[in-house]
Amino acid sequence: MKIKFLGTSSAEAIPREDCSCLQCQSADKRDKRLRSAILVNKQILVDAGPDISKELRPSQIEALEIVLITHDHQDHIGGIKDLLRLRRDLRIVRLHPGQHFKLLGVDIYAFKVNHSNVIPTVGVELGNVVYLPDTADLDNAKKYLKESKVAILDGSVLGRNFGGHLAINEIIGETREMKNLKKIYFIHNGHTHKTYKEMQKLVQSMGDNRYNVAFDGLEIEV
Repeated sequence: MKIKFLGTSSAEAIPREDCSCLQCQSADKRDKRLRSAILVNKQILVDAGPDISKELRPSQIEALEIVLITHDHQDHIGGIKDLLRLRRDLRIVRLHPGQHFKLLGVDIYAFKVNHSNVIPTVGVELGNVVYLPDTADLDNAKKYLKESKVAILDGSVLGRNFGGHLAINEIIGETREMKNLKKIYFIHNGHTHKTYKEMQKLVQSMGDNRYNVAFDGLEIEV
């Protein structure tokens, strides 16, 4: 299974407007982040934020079979209308906890996570990969994390939990002993004021070399 990280920022793209921090002023292209979405095997899109028409070329949109939505926050659904203008026949599926189906050879299971008191949110198990971009805890995800090889997890905040997001350091503390996880990637990366290189060094020092900060355009094969 091939996964491309189309966007890796949290609710707002990075760099932030009028911000002079090192992260926003960085010349490293890995510090330029659009709203989070992943593309699986070139045909399954997970989440479609306001930047999706920038993240996908027209030929890639034509190749899509389906769009899966984890929850209805604007940074995850804000680009759906743009996609439908280009592909009126495109199938959009809002995932719900307990949904389990096989799609284009990929076994998909949606499970409930705690993120918003108002908007239901799911994590997604895609084959042996767990995709969990927004979560306030890992309570409902641990079962799936313990049986997967790769995890793509919430990188929104550092140091303390905030706004329905579990802090990166807390996530590392809870997953460090899950040796079945061969790689852990942080997506939905927030405005930490730290560059990609600084964050990459930090997450590996808090965890080990399995931990990585994803960046726009990163491609992995599982």
